[in-house]
Amino acid sequence: MTFLTDALRGASATGLDTYRPEFFRLALPGDRERLEELLKRDPRIVTHDALHGQLTELVRSLNPSRQFNRQELDAAAQAHLGMVPGEEYGVWAHYPWSGRLVHLLDEPEFALVRTDRNRNKITRQEQALLSTKRIGVIGLSVGQSVALTLALERGFGELRLADFDQLELSNLNRIRGGVHQLGINKAVLAAREIAEMDPFLRVTCFTEGITRGNIDRFLTDGGKLDILVEECDSVEMKILARQRAKAHRIAVVMDTNDRGMIDVERFDLEPDRPILHGLIDHLDLEAATHARTMEEKIPYLAPMAGLDHLSPRMKASMIEVGHTITSWPQLATSTVLGGALTGDVCRRIALDEFRVSGRWYVDMEALIGGAGAQAPSPAPPLEPDAPAQEVVVTLPSEPTSLAGRGHGGLSTQEARDLAEAGAMAPSADNMQPWRFELVEGRLLLWHDPARSTSVLDPDRLIPHIGLGMCVENILLRAAERGMDLHCDTLPLSEDHDLVAVFSRNGANSTVDPALGRFLAARHTNRQKGDGRPIPTLQLERLVREVRSVDGAELHTITDGAAIDTLAVLQGAADRLRIMNEHGHREFFQHQLRWNTQEAERHRDGLDIATLELGAAGRVGMRMAAAPMAIRTLGAMGGGGALEKLSADTVRTSSAVVLLSMPSLDFAQRIDGGRAAQRLWLCATALGLAVHPLSAPIFLGQHARRDGSGFKPQERQEALDLWEQLVQLFRINDREPLFMVRLSYAPPPSARSLRRPLSALFTQHETVTT
Repeated sequence: MTFLTDALRGASATGLDTYRPEFFRLALPGDRERLEELLKRDPRIVTHDALHGQLTELVRSLNPSRQFNRQELDAAAQAHLGMVPGEEYGVWAHYPWSGRLVHLLDEPEFALVRTDRNRNKITRQEQALLSTKRIGVIGLSVGQSVALTLALERGFGELRLADFDQLELSNLNRIRGGVHQLGINKAVLAAREIAEMDPFLRVTCFTEGITRGNIDRFLTDGGKLDILVEECDSVEMKILARQRAKAHRIAVVMDTNDRGMIDVERFDLEPDRPILHGLIDHLDLEAATHARTMEEKIPYLAPMAGLDHLSPRMKASMIEVGHTITSWPQLATSTVLGGALTGDVCRRIALDEFRVSGRWYVDMEALIGGAGAQAPSPAPPLEPDAPAQEVVVTLPSEPTSLAGRGHGGLSTQEARDLAEAGAMAPSADNMQPWRFELVEGRLLLWHDPARSTSVLDPDRLIPHIGLGMCVENILLRAAERGMDLHCDTLPLSEDHDLVAVFSRNGANSTVDPALGRFLAARHTNRQKGDGRPIPTLQLERLVREVRSVDGAELHTITDGAAIDTLAVLQGAADRLRIMNEHGHREFFQHQLRWNTQEAERHRDGLDIATLELGAAGRVGMRMAAAPMAIRTLGAMGGGGALEKLSADTVRTSSAVVLLSMPSLDFAQRIDGGRAAQRLWLCATALGLAVHPLSAPIFLGQHARRDGSGFKPQERQEALDLWEQLVQLFRINDREPLFMVRLSYAPPPSARSLRRPLSALFTQHETVTT
């Protein structure tokens, strides 16, 4: 046992950094003696002599027009040797890392035979030109395939390889190597394979990788590189390599191992060209040197990799990085394809057949078999986002008819003032589902259904809550102005879009005018909180404000364990919404605004800045925006990472409160909306950050009805989440209507914009009856 243990411990491989063979030409006296000494010193060396076969191939290459039979070929090979003994012809190459001694033609004849099948895709003259080129490869994961492809074609005269990393077991899904080579430097691994293929190729390894201290030496020592192939993972080195390549006027080629993306920057021909095509010019490149976390690297990696153009599977995988997978996936097929593409581009650059910069895709899934794939059935289109337009109002008789009731008493200025306050109300995803009309001195509040259509909320629960908030805002503004405002809600029927009519016919509703001072200050704040508890008196005040509306009740959880349970529940609901085909389309195609310009152009929807996402979160949203990526993620059973964004934020809350009503008929929704607005304004007055959490409610309520648009398992999950919500807040048979998390948090990074009043407000002198 002791012998075995000692033997195993002492059997570690030596010479791990050796990658150059040793040559012996026996016609030279010194070499003969050295080889004899080597064979005596190490009798385990295995000799391999297939020189005769190489000679016959040489004869055929030198006489391509002649047809030899076996005897003639053997004779010609022997004649080529002349009087030289066979063992003295050519060269013996010793590979110390494998203990092999191989008999070969010497370099000129070896190169002639080995490249003979390149002709005339590569002519002799072109082969000679390629042998003068110097190519460097940084990063020997994808780079190994590039280096071996270049070596197979003999596409260079010198190859410089740089990688500090060692071969690991998880690399063997894409890097050529054996388990006996684990722990070997990746550059050395590639250099050894090249040497075993062609021992005469000149290869230099930088096993320390590329650093600021050696980058110029890598690019220029022994002659300036003609082409730099950059395949490393480091953001800092990607930028540095291009900056120095540009300074030395060296072309840069990169493959990204996904969709066959190949990127070329011809700094040799375009010395003023911005690195990475100018995609990162707006970033602080010096800060990239300090990027260590994925959050810090993402702003640079996103444009480098062209994240919007990644394959669906890669996008789905990027969402899961750090959650269910450790890093982005790389496949051998993609790696080998990258080697082929990069090798092809490098050859054509070296032969001056390729003179442009740019980014190209050789997407195998799209090119081969992609067109025949069965595409999932598209979701039905949403109704168009109709602009506010004049509507002919046909009103019924008393008690709700306007006709014959005289002037409502509101001036145009007063009506516009009230409408402006109403338009400041919150709405789901800031879609602002309302418009206002002044008719005979009465202000009409209309539901604009085209702005709130949702497959997952066909009963329009969520927009009705927003309309109730709008009603409350109008009444608060009137109270602020000392105006006795009369409000008739739902003056027609529940299936009509006329929500309320306001006139100066005497106040019929009580509001707290003090809350009106916070209409403009109220906003959604998705910043993480500091977890400080909310004083009991303040929570009690919130409850009183909600209860001031008939039927409304507020349920509160402040316990950390309960909040954590709610965080998991909310995260699951948000994931369910995004993974659902209809929810995904509505959110990403109609509600989310990807930048400030888009938000200002639409002045509705969710400006991504309001979501308070870090760089990684924004990239995750980009990846999740691709429908195919989400379908792929669903097929893989993934999506857990989608829960994290909201769940982590909810966990920082001081409290989560749920507003419930006895039922969910239209009047209760409007009243519930008014109570919700009182809650929000009161919380604003108390200095609390408010973040609505609507997904568990509207998904659950829809699942309880017919669940159309849900897959069976999605509907069941929505029902389960709704049931958990009801139990968590112990609301018994009441209906959950509106939920927010409350916290002490920094101000939001951005606030949602509002559509201009000119797009919402119209005026008519008479009513059509």
